[in-house]
Amino acid sequence: MTIRNQPSFVTIAVLLLGITAPSTRAQERPGGVPTPPYAERFAKAYARLGKDLLIMPSRWAPTFATASRFDQEPNFFYFTGAENALGGVLVLDGAARRAELFLPTELPRGLQLVAPNQPAPGRSLATSLHVDAISEWKEFASYIDAALAASPSSTIRVDDGGFEAGMIGRLGNPLDSLGTLANEYRSWYRSVQQRWPRAMVRLDHEVATSVRAIKDSSEIKPVRRAASASVAAFSAGLARVSSGRRQRDVEAAVVESCVRLANGPSFWPWAMSGPNAAFPAPFAGAVDNRNLDRAMVSGEVVRLDVGCQTDHYMGDVGRTVPVAGTFDGGQREVIDLLVAAYRAGLAVVREGVAVNDLIRASVAEVARRRGALRTTLGKEAAAVIARPDGTPYWQVHGIGLEAAERLPDTLRAGMVLDYEPIFVVAGQGFYMEDMILVTARGYEILSTGLPSTAAEIERAIREARASRR
Repeated sequence: MTIRNQPSFVTIAVLLLGITAPSTRAQERPGGVPTPPYAERFAKAYARLGKDLLIMPSRWAPTFATASRFDQEPNFFYFTGAENALGGVLVLDGAARRAELFLPTELPRGLQLVAPNQPAPGRSLATSLHVDAISEWKEFASYIDAALAASPSSTIRVDDGGFEAGMIGRLGNPLDSLGTLANEYRSWYRSVQQRWPRAMVRLDHEVATSVRAIKDSSEIKPVRRAASASVAAFSAGLARVSSGRRQRDVEAAVVESCVRLANGPSFWPWAMSGPNAAFPAPFAGAVDNRNLDRAMVSGEVVRLDVGCQTDHYMGDVGRTVPVAGTFDGGQREVIDLLVAAYRAGLAVVREGVAVNDLIRASVAEVARRRGALRTTLGKEAAAVIARPDGTPYWQVHGIGLEAAERLPDTLRAGMVLDYEPIFVVAGQGFYMEDMILVTARGYEILSTGLPSTAAEIERAIREARASRR
């Protein structure tokens, strides 16, 4: 849901193209020693890199207009723990098995005002930022030169920014065929290509995705807290769902709860009602000044999709709920069909299962129940789900330092995912979403306490409304 901050393309070009300082070979440079869990993260990354190099930039600057707080670039933060460093460049050197962080000696004057505690290059910070060494920004290119000289066949991999940056795709301008002006990671990729034209250079997501997908013990605790806070924020928003109220009233309750219980919302909450709840309509809220705000109308359903952030880790949960407080007969049957399909998908979750098997199990359960459906809306919903093109937004995604993360194709114990069946029937959007920890023998729902069936949701609305009186 967040919009990534963009560095100046000129700044990146200066960093990469204007450097001629001599360098020593990576193994000879003194520094700190990464400690757990960072040492283990680096070891896993090196195993996948082989002799290649991986470049990971930090945020260049905050975005005051859109952010409720500053979020460091997730991959950079995952490997360094540097939550507020600006303009940093992390290099993972597979051949040397070394993590070196490059920082500017001085930020531009305007950024000095917002980042008075910017870390400076030097050996003393290497251990606290969990890397082998911290060097000056100007030494970055000479380090890469030396690494390529020592291992000429190495590929330079440039982090591609993950799930959200991928959504930006190749958007740019008519003079920018690679989309670099719209995507900071492609700016890095293009600059690296220009600086080292004889090297093999490629965008990479495989290393960070594979390592970050399995949460270590230090991550599970904040993920649990984020899930708990998100459930509470959902209940706070649910209390304000009623005919005549505006969506922003619901969203305000969610944000208030996330600020009170956590570090704030993971993303601006979606209280999308009526036509706004039918995918892909909710996406349009990202470019609407009021997030598609409208008054909710009795008889409609609402997509209540919320999340709170705790210690950099995100929550993301939700349900389809009725504006009136009760579903009509067709909506109730569709909700209960959705719950049955959802639980059938969860039943196959365990170590070694293909991600797509969750969706297949859910669709099979809908087919099994199709003959017992009684309402027109229920039958139409089953028909939609059965069509090959009927559920384009039904998804499984990871969650952790981002509200939506890429997942490898196969589930492994320690992964945290959101299972998110989404479909539209008769212009109405239906969905549900929980945070789920994969275990060796099954799964654990982290977002406990959310209602699921139609009867449970109706009861939760009554209780939430009563609590506000």
